[in-house]
Amino acid sequence: MMLANGPVALQQAKYAIKQGMNADLQTGLQIERKAYEVTIPTEDRLEALAAFSEKRKPDFKGK
Repeated sequence: MMLANGPVALQQAKYAIKQGMNADLQTGLQIERKAYEVTIPTEDRLEALAAFSEKRKPDFKGK
């Protein structure tokens, strides 16, 4: 279920899909990179990594 994922990551995935749907490969890769760059500094990304290493479900805050 997609709603169980982090809100920031979900928002960026939707952005990348919408913007990249009709784009060529190089443009699509640029869009994907920009979307990922938004998620890198988030607290949710760190929570996801911690939850994975601790074998638990993440508690995303949308930050």
